[in-house]
Amino acid sequence: MSRKGRSLIRFILTKEDLESFVATYKIPSEFAPSLPGPNDPAVCSPERIVVYTLSFSLCGVRYRLSPFKMTLLKHYGIHFSQFHPLAFMRITHFELSCVTFADSVSLPCYSFMSTSTSSKEWKNRFIFVLSSMIPESLPSRDPMAVIDEGVPALSAAETILWKNMYKHPIRAFNFP
Repeated sequence: MSRKGRSLIRFILTKEDLESFVATYKIPSEFAPSLPGPNDPAVCSPERIVVYTLSFSLCGVRYRLSPFKMTLLKHYGIHFSQFHPLAFMRITHFELSCVTFADSVSLPCYSFMSTSTSSKEWKNRFIFVLSSMIPESLPSRDPMAVIDEGVPALSAAETILWKNMYKHPIRAFNFP
């Protein structure tokens, strides 16, 4: 499916799935969580946004988005609904690794990271909520535009550290 194929995606969640999701992740009713209509595509509007439920259940995303996640989304000009669940998982893993490092907690945040999130697993598992759920206006990035941000060159010492981290990756998994 092309990147612009979001308008062709149709939901598969039931009313029971919606109720369970809202209760489990404490989504306030003031954001009017709702299932799409039979012909509603996974497209945001000024009034409502798309929430992919697997971003919460698989990737540790929670309402309210952390200041770190909001800053990251604004920096790269990406809307919350445009983030792939694996990207959210990696961001959450990084964020929690920094927090646990700062707090001197030695337990890992994750022990296994899923690498399978095919379209049938996440794209059609979405609900709508009022756009006020994300307190700041986020841009919707053109999916065809390349994010061109220079990467600073690594020093010799940083290169050695990077190679060691690459040889010994941290395993990650979804939150209990």
